[in-house]
Amino acid sequence: MELCTYSLGYKPPTFSAVYADYVVYEQYRHEFMNQPRARAVLLHGGLICRLALHSIGFDALPSVLDGISREAVPFGLMLSIDGQTNFDNELSEEEVDFICGTYYIYDSKNVGKISWWPRPQAWATSGLNVGFWSTRCEHWFQKHLDNI
Repeated sequence: MELCTYSLGYKPPTFSAVYADYVVYEQYRHEFMNQPRARAVLLHGGLICRLALHSIGFDALPSVLDGISREAVPFGLMLSIDGQTNFDNELSEEEVDFICGTYYIYDSKNVGKISWWPRPQAWATSGLNVGFWSTRCEHWFQKHLDNI
């Protein structure tokens, strides 16, 4: 089994994303959310989960969380507790970057990242990360979306 990867790709330093790029990103994210890996996105929580819900809608939430996907064993998270091994879905760093709308910007020496949405490290220290999706988080999300 091979894990299908999604990426917005590598761009030159002169790249400046426009609204049409955002539309393409949303289409790719919607496509990703129709794959078995969607469960891992929802389990991630926070902004990553909210972006997933923006793609699939709140009505799809119960069916996506029914159980692990077939990718959980070879590509997911393995937990061993009291001699019992369990598996669950987990996102790779590249998948997290993709869900956040990340482009890799390269020059001759380095690769940087720019994204449509804050990546988890930035979200965790933003002051909005209070352990649950609050009304304040939703207001920020809607405002950010409107400003794109």
